[in-house]
Amino acid sequence: MLSKINTATIRGIEAVQVTVETDLGRGMPAMNVVGLVDTTIKEAKERIRTAILNSGCQFPSGRLTINMAPADIRKRGSHLDLPMAMGILLGSRQILGADIDEYCFMGELSLDGSVNKVTGVLPMVNAMAKNGVQKFVVPFENREEAALVRGVEIYPASTLTEIITHFNLKKRIDSMEAVAEMSCGAVNESSGPDFADVKGQEYAKRAITVAVAGGHGMVMTGSPSTGKTMLAERIPTIMPDMTYEEILEASIIYSVAGLLDEDRPFISERPFRRPHHKITAAGLIGGGAYPRPGEITLASGGVLFLDEFGEFDRNLIDTLRQPLEEKRICITRLGDTYVYPADFLMVAATNPCKCGYYGDPDHECRCTARDVEMYRSRISGPIMDRIDMHLKLIPVRYRELTGGTVTSSAEMRERVSGARRRQKIRLAGTGLELNSQMNDHTTDALVELDIESRRLLEQAYGTLKLNPRTLLKVKKMSRTIADLDGCDTVGVQHVAEALQYREQGAAE
Repeated sequence: MLSKINTATIRGIEAVQVTVETDLGRGMPAMNVVGLVDTTIKEAKERIRTAILNSGCQFPSGRLTINMAPADIRKRGSHLDLPMAMGILLGSRQILGADIDEYCFMGELSLDGSVNKVTGVLPMVNAMAKNGVQKFVVPFENREEAALVRGVEIYPASTLTEIITHFNLKKRIDSMEAVAEMSCGAVNESSGPDFADVKGQEYAKRAITVAVAGGHGMVMTGSPSTGKTMLAERIPTIMPDMTYEEILEASIIYSVAGLLDEDRPFISERPFRRPHHKITAAGLIGGGAYPRPGEITLASGGVLFLDEFGEFDRNLIDTLRQPLEEKRICITRLGDTYVYPADFLMVAATNPCKCGYYGDPDHECRCTARDVEMYRSRISGPIMDRIDMHLKLIPVRYRELTGGTVTSSAEMRERVSGARRRQKIRLAGTGLELNSQMNDHTTDALVELDIESRRLLEQAYGTLKLNPRTLLKVKKMSRTIADLDGCDTVGVQHVAEALQYREQGAAE
C-alpha cells in the first residue's frame, strides 16, 4: 500500500516541503530510502524499526521503499525519523489515515519510541504554514518554538505511542494554539547594563546614539580601559523593541543553528554577538561541510561586536566586505547556494597599537613606528572605508568619574526612537527603513542640504581626502544627526559633526 506524509527539510535558513512516500510491497524484507538523502537518514532504518516495535506495533515484513520527494533537493536531518515511521505505520494499516494529510510531522525517534527534540522546527513550521498546512506534530521540547507561528495548531508529542493513539482516536493529543499576541517589547529598557554606568565618554554616547539611530557601523579606537567594551555591551539597550516579524526571523536563524531551548524558545531581545578574534571563516560568515549560520547571521537584527579588531586575521576581516554592503552572505556548498541574512550593526573596538598606548597622554607607547604601522595594516583600507563612523576614545579623568552629567540608556533610547520615526515617514514607499540603507539616488532625493552645508562638504572632500563612498556616508550620517535634532534640512552643524566622525578615524 502506498502512503504519503507531509514534512519539510532545511535549506539554508529556509525550509522546503517534502513528501515522504512509502510503498509496502511483496518480496524479501528490505528497507530502501531514496530521494537524494544523506547518511543521517539512511542510518535511521534500524532506529525506526526498533522504535516501532517498542511502541507496541509490528514492523512490516515485506519490501519497503521510501521516497523523499522532490528528489532533486538534498535532504538531511534526524527530524525525518517520525514522518518515515508514520508512513510505514499508515502503509501497513496500523493507524487510521482519514485526516493525516492535513498534518505535518517532524521529530527524531529513540529506540524506546521517544520523540526527541530536533533543530530547525520553526522555519519548517513557518514554511509549511505558508503552503497551507495548519496542523503540526512536533517533539514536546519544540512546542513553544513551533507555536511562534500564527494561524497553526501544534500537537506536541513525547512518544510515538501518543501519536499512534491520537490518530487511532483512542486518546487525542491536546493541541497548542499558536501565539496570537506576544510582548514584542520584551527588552525592558531599565533592565540589564545601562549607559548610566559609563562615567564620562559623553561624546562617545552621542556618537553611539547617531550610529544606532541611522544604522551606521562604527569602530572605536582607544587605549585600554577607555570604555570601549562597556560602551559596546550597552548598545542593545537603546535599540528599538523587536517587531513580531523581527522576532520570527531571528528565532528562525537560531532554530536552524540549534541555539533554542526550553528556557529560550524564541529570540525576543536584540542579538549581541561577540566572536573571539581567533574564530574561523566558517564560524564568522557561516559555512562548513553542512552549511550553518555564522556569527554575522546570528547577529542579524542586532549588534556584531568585534573586540580586539586589530587581532583578527586580515583575510577574515576582508570577508565582511559583501555583508557590510549587501546585508547578506551567499555560500556555495555541494553545488547549492545558500543565502543567509547579515543585517547587523557592526561595532568594532581596537587599540591604536600593539602595546595599546600610542597617542595616550598618560602612558608612553613602547612600539616603534614600524610596529604601529604593521599593527594598523592588519585592518585593510577597504574595510575601514566601509565602516561609517570612526571614533577615537580618550582616557576618562577623575572629575568625570565623580561628577558631571551622565546620560542613561533611557534618554538615548528616546532620542533613537524619535529619529527612527522621522526616518520611517521620510523613507515610506522606498522599501528602506534606515538612513544607512540609502543609495546614491535616494540620498540625493531625500537629503536636503543648505548652501553652507554644500560648501563645507566641497571643502572637506579635498582637505580630508574623501572619496565618493565616504562622501555618501557623510551625507547619510548628516541626515541622521539632523533627525536626532528634529530638523528637516541638513545644516552645516550636522555636516560638521558627521565629518568629525570620519576625521577622527583618519587622524588616529
